[in-house]
Amino acid sequence: MRSIIFIVITFFIIFSCNISDSYEKLPFGGYEIDFEGGSQNRLLKNNELIIDSGLVDCMYNDVYMLVSVDTTYSMNPEKKDKKNLKYFIQDLKKDTIIKKISYKDLKKIIKEKSLKNIDITN
Repeated sequence: MRSIIFIVITFFIIFSCNISDSYEKLPFGGYEIDFEGGSQNRLLKNNELIIDSGLVDCMYNDVYMLVSVDTTYSMNPEKKDKKNLKYFIQDLKKDTIIKKISYKDLKKIIKEKSLKNIDITN
């Protein structure tokens, strides 16, 4: 009886740990998002780490990908003040490298290029 209870508890622990993880393969450029929770969120391109930890948000359209990163290794990066995150922008058509950009400059680009549908600064 004890071994059955142990097996059931172990199963629930293992299953519940994996339930919070999510993985998304983006429909372009070989990008993948791995949300494991806390500071363990990552962005990969062709199976190589682009952002190895702290990924908070990643939104995209046909032309741009916007990424925010918490570099403090917080276990709750989504609760950080958006102005304190690091931001990156990727031109998907040109397949340029991810370029670091300030919160203020990203807000301007979002307005200029009508990117409200992928705004990660709010």
